[in-house]
Amino acid sequence: MAKTTRIFFVADVHGSAVCFRKFVNAARVYKASVLLIGGDIAAKTMTPVFEAAGTWTATVDGEARSARSTEELDRLEGWVRDSATVPFRTTAKEWSELIAERARADAKFQELELEELRRWLGWAKARLAGSGARLLLGLGNDDFTPMEGVIAADGFAELTDNDIPSVDEHHELLTLPYSNPTPWHTNRELSEEAIARWIDERAGRLRNVGRAVFNLHVPPYGTPLDLAPRLGPGFVKVMSPGGEAELTHVGSTAVRAAIERYQPLVSLHGHIHESKGSVTIGRTVALNPGSAYTEGTLLGAVVDLAPDVVRATMLTQG
Repeated sequence: MAKTTRIFFVADVHGSAVCFRKFVNAARVYKASVLLIGGDIAAKTMTPVFEAAGTWTATVDGEARSARSTEELDRLEGWVRDSATVPFRTTAKEWSELIAERARADAKFQELELEELRRWLGWAKARLAGSGARLLLGLGNDDFTPMEGVIAADGFAELTDNDIPSVDEHHELLTLPYSNPTPWHTNRELSEEAIARWIDERAGRLRNVGRAVFNLHVPPYGTPLDLAPRLGPGFVKVMSPGGEAELTHVGSTAVRAAIERYQPLVSLHGHIHESKGSVTIGRTVALNPGSAYTEGTLLGAVVDLAPDVVRATMLTQG
């Protein structure tokens, strides 16, 4: 039997430090030789850690905690990071002035997020060095393009976005680090036409597209992997008569067309947190592990690849 390569895939950790630690530790837990993130690494918010009279205070989701020593401050900021937001040491006056200017606040958030990414990568390198496991990172629509430079400069983690990296001697990786347009007009979105061009250009560089792994942040349209709540005016969820949120397909038509056309071995997706699952499109196994980052729970997918076949897949939670 040909040797298999085991990939552990996740997406949409959105700044949850506890989920990232679980992801890195999965190399040992699942005996994976390749760890792959398929986008949306960055947090969505920063949280002020207010200093006043020798005490620091932070509030996350209505819960306030305080620190009165440097050791307690480290623990406080660790709690903030595990809550999927970026801590920012400041004063009430400085914070009030910052948030009054959207451009300055956005620049500060991006600065803090890049520093958090460096922190994560340093921790991952220390944990994984010598293990034989590789760390492959792709971005998503909620990420910042300057994160590419941080990952590329790391020296251990590998940026998947602009090249065609090899997974092993048989399989290559094609990454789409964008989504189709969303109602929120996020950082990295492309039209369906641009998505098609992005995939086609990179597919043309593959040695063997039938053995490829597609790492496409947005899932294929019209499948169990792209169902999200239907939104009405003001981004309010539309409810059914039975009191449940109505669901609608929000994935990419270009992604689906590309999978149908190229038929890679496996296609890995994220973006739609609620649509954990798998589906077969032709010969291609498509997976979305979903995301529960707000709970500190890591959802993932184990994929075992032989040269010409997906030997096994498993959706995980932990």
